[in-house]
Amino acid sequence: MTSGYRLSRISPGEDDWPALVAYLKNCGQARWVLDEHDRPLSEQLTFLAVVMDSRVIADLTLIKRPIEVPPSEWAGDRDLILRDAAGQPLAEAFVQTFRVEADHRRKGYGRALQLEALRVTKELGCIQMRSWSSLDKPANYQLKLSLGFGFHPEIQKTASGLEVSGGYFVKRV
Repeated sequence: MTSGYRLSRISPGEDDWPALVAYLKNCGQARWVLDEHDRPLSEQLTFLAVVMDSRVIADLTLIKRPIEVPPSEWAGDRDLILRDAAGQPLAEAFVQTFRVEADHRRKGYGRALQLEALRVTKELGCIQMRSWSSLDKPANYQLKLSLGFGFHPEIQKTASGLEVSGGYFVKRV
């Protein structure tokens, strides 16, 4: 990584918030994490960014959520939240957005964001960090596997019905 950057946890109202919002809008990621007034869609969101010269060049957004077992006819009306032995709900940090600007890739910024996200995941009291990625992102796959993430293949359907091949990356913290 080059000098002159900082890895920041950014919240609304902070100096770097407008730059993060502009970045998320510019790269088409805002729809996943911001409402029409540029506020977080959930209080459970944590925004991480690499800032260089007051400009965001990379981001990773986590959302803390309970780990839910998918509903099925077999499950009926059962509680579908995964719980520990004491009956307490277990949570994960799910990656809502992750992107490094093209001209800043392969310089360590993505790795730094992933490592910080793993630290924050633990800080939030989650037992794992999870993300989904389409098959056309080999650099992301290589990064996650190098950090010890497991992989579970999965096909996602878009709103238009298009099936996209990819998978979930999961790492226990």
